[in-house]
Order: sequence, then structure tokens, then C-alpha cells
Amino acid sequence: MHSTQVENKFDLLIIGAGLSGVCSLYHARKQFPEWRIKLIEAGEGVGGVWHWNRYPGARFDSESLSYGFSFDKELLQEWAWTEEFAPQAETEKYVNKVCEKHNLYEHMKFNTKIDSARWDNNNKIWTFTDSEGFKYETTFFISCIGFLSAPTLPNITGIENFKGASFHTSKWPKDLDYRKDFANKRVGVIGTGATGIQTITAVAKESDVKSLTVFQRTANWACPLHNAKISPEQMDKYRTQYDDIFQRCLETPTCFIHKSYPQKSSDATPEERQALWEKLYSEPGMTKWLAPYNDTYTDREANRLYSSFMEQKIRSRIHDPKVADKLIPNHGFGTRRVPLESGYYEVFNKPNVHLVDLLSTPVTTVTDTGIITSDGQQHELDILIYATGFDAVTGAFSAIDWQGKDGRPLMGDSDSEAGKNAVWPDARPHTYLGFMSPGMPNFFTVLGPHQPFGNATRSIEHVVPLITELLAYCKEKGYAYVEPTDEAADQWTEHVVECSKGALLNEVDSWMTGVNKNVKGKTVRTVARYAGSAIEYRRRCEASRAAGWEGFRFA
Repeated sequence: MHSTQVENKFDLLIIGAGLSGVCSLYHARKQFPEWRIKLIEAGEGVGGVWHWNRYPGARFDSESLSYGFSFDKELLQEWAWTEEFAPQAETEKYVNKVCEKHNLYEHMKFNTKIDSARWDNNNKIWTFTDSEGFKYETTFFISCIGFLSAPTLPNITGIENFKGASFHTSKWPKDLDYRKDFANKRVGVIGTGATGIQTITAVAKESDVKSLTVFQRTANWACPLHNAKISPEQMDKYRTQYDDIFQRCLETPTCFIHKSYPQKSSDATPEERQALWEKLYSEPGMTKWLAPYNDTYTDREANRLYSSFMEQKIRSRIHDPKVADKLIPNHGFGTRRVPLESGYYEVFNKPNVHLVDLLSTPVTTVTDTGIITSDGQQHELDILIYATGFDAVTGAFSAIDWQGKDGRPLMGDSDSEAGKNAVWPDARPHTYLGFMSPGMPNFFTVLGPHQPFGNATRSIEHVVPLITELLAYCKEKGYAYVEPTDEAADQWTEHVVECSKGALLNEVDSWMTGVNKNVKGKTVRTVARYAGSAIEYRRRCEASRAAGWEGFRFA
């Protein structure tokens, strides 16, 4: 097909086949069976983060039982999770099962990367162009491209020089068996966030590496996952509890099953605090992060006390006090997302595992055989793994050249003329209810800026039906155009900023505050996610819907 031809015309186009995309396609097909709907995915399969991230140790840190789609209760009764916190392959298999059961594959196109999107205000349509030049016209569009889907490499020189195997964790080679292929190899891992911690632990414990060198720029707090197998008998019992589990998730601020302890730290005695903290530390999952005293992340002294408790736990697990010093973070516990681990700290007691503190000795350059640090040491490597995270929340949008209403770009550097006119200048989102932005008509976003993240599936299952209800309203009224008003977006963005005030996590550089030192223009904190309660978020969305979709304009 010639690049100027339109391949297809659609009523609705969806980009991304992760959980958001699969849920969107399911609900859209159910709500609008007569519509022409297509989902486009850059990869070769469904699953999103669970398709791309095949690195060693990749698994849930939220409970498997809280993660499945509630819209298919029949499948939940058939499906058997094998672990309390499912591994990557099992989750990818579950998402494929959903697609297979509901005949979603026939509406999907894989291995297709979208390069540009143009809004035609006269005809009220979007035109998307892929990397092969094929074009797709659509009236409505749902972005499901993910908030952790644009991998970043570190800002260091010489990356291209390395002659051994090297890759980002989200690009883990499908045919690489680390248990076998890493035998007697010198492996380096850059990064100690959630991905790095899972990778480092698995490689150190499950492969016969000659050496494992961990390059750490920023230490992160991590807590025991306490994973366990699920027996068939236990799974039978769990199947009777799904309604209660999903209801419990709806009643928490984060959509996880955990609630903060209903008491201030200062109202408890030292003995009571210690008892609660020990209890939380021994429990599985995110209890350590999400269920301490309710002032832990707003009161500095409460956070200091809890951080001190966690510090002692880390030190008790590491033999060398100097290594422990390097692994203690310089930020308060829980003010960054807390990775969950299964023996991470004990890894550093192994004689073949070495920790390099990049704050003390930064990387000078990557060579053809390894890494040289500022102290002159040459770290010889056969394999180099980049666990260096993502250009979070807004990063995936920057991979597409957007032109919205009046030719406005979605994102841009305000130092440039075009960037000054961007809908989100300097990657600072301007949205209404987190799923639409003025200047981008008929463009909906799932798990995008200014939405709650938390337990992803639960958040998705609120936003997607909301979007399809709004589309149904447009269909009922004969509207082919919907866009939030500037006033509504101003007020919503102001509310999102207000929600973030007083939270200690907004005083720390992290992807949750819009900072990524490996990405140009992301060195200043911004409010890119909804930091308020998911309960309040749903209430405000419902208020707009009940008022005839207040805050939107239609044509």
C-alpha cells in the first residue's frame, strides 16, 4: 500500500495491548458491537508490561487475587493462580486467556508502531500514521500506551562501545536463559529500583555467575515480599472471595487491599509502634508500605521513626556494615515507590557480588569490555544489564508526533516556539479528570497523567467504563466531538496539585514526581499523577457524569 493511502477508517482506535488496551477493547466491543474498532500494538503480543518485561524475577508486588479483571467472573472461577504474587509468564498467559475467550485478537494489529497523529477539525477525525506509512482514520481514540513503557538508558558516555551482550530489562532477549547462559560470566547491573532489585536477586541466587557487579546511583528502600505457592485447595477457597477482595480494593485510597493503620504514630507508645511495625514486616505484600500509621507519609517525625526501624532491618541482614551503609537510602521510607524483594539484601553477603556506589565513584565511561569509574577502576564485564527505568507517565506520548486542534503539539519544550503552544508544555500535564485534555478532542487516556495509578487493574476498571459511557452519551446525542473546557481542566489540574501538598513523597525526586535525570527536561519536579484518594477521584468523575458530563463540550 502506498504511504499516502488510508488503510482503514474506524469509529474507535485503541493504541496499546496491555491491561488498559485489553479492557478498553472488551468494553468498547460490548458497548458498540456495530462500530469499527481496531487495537494497534507495537509488540508481537498482548500483556503490555507483562509482555515486554521478561527479565529474571519479574512478578507482581500486588496480590494476584486483586489483579484479575472483575468483568469476567467466569474466567476468575476457572483460572488458577499458582503463587500469591504471580510471575511474569503466568500473568502474560492470563491476559492472553482473556483475549482468547472474548475473541479480541481479531480486532488487533501487532508489530505496528504509530509515529504521528493529526487532528482534522473540519472532518472531526484523527489520522494516525505508522512506521510503514500506513494511515488509520478514526473518530475517537483511546490511548493505552502505559505510564511505564518508555525505557531509558543512563546518561553515561560510551554505551555503544560495549562488545558483550547488553540490553535494558524491558528488552530482555526472549531466547536468553539466564540460569544457563550466565554461567561463569561476569555480569553487571546498573540500577537498583524495583526492576533492578528483582533482576539482581534472581541472577545472584539462581545462576552460576562468575561475578555480579551492582552499580547503584540511588539506594532504595525494599521490603520482604513473603511470596508463597497457592495450593489447589487454597485456590478453591480464594475463588469464593473475589467479590470481597474487589470491594475491599474499592474502599482503599490506592485500590490495593491494604489500608493505613487508623491511628497516628505519635498517639502510640514506642512499644505499640514496634509491635505494629514488626507485624507489618512479617506480612506479605505491600503492608509495609501502605498499612503503617496514617501520618507516616505526612509527618516528618513519624516517617523518621519508621525509616529507622526499616534501616535496622536492612542492617541486620547484611554482614558488612560498610556495604549496609551504601544500601541505606537518603530519603524517607515510602517517599519513593517501595520495591518488594525475596532475599535481595542477603545477595550482598555472597563473595561474588560487588556493590559499586556511583554517588562516590560515578561512571567515567563504558568501554568495549566493561565500565570505568571515577576512581580509575576497570570493572570487566561479559554482560551488561540496564535496569534504569522509564520515562514515566508522559514519556510514551513523546514517541508520537501529535498535532491536535489548531495544530497544537501535545508536548514540547517551552524554550521553543512550538513548545510554548503545547498542550502539556515541559511535560506538565493539563487534563480534566485525567482522561482528556483541552486541545485534543476525542482523545481519551487510560492510566495517563492525573489519574490514580495504585493497583493498575482496579484503576483501569473504573476509567474504561467511564470513557465508554461518555462515548455512549456522544452516540446517543449524535455528537462526533467531545473536548473538556479550559476552565474544567484548569480547575482539575489545580485540584491535582492541591492533593499533592503535604505529602513527603512530593519532596523527593522520583518518577512519581516527574523527575528522571536521564531524560532532557525532566529535572524539575512536577505533579503528573493523582496523589489524592482513588475514592475521591471516583466521586468527582461520577459528579461530572451525573451532571450531564459537566466540564465537557460537545458538537
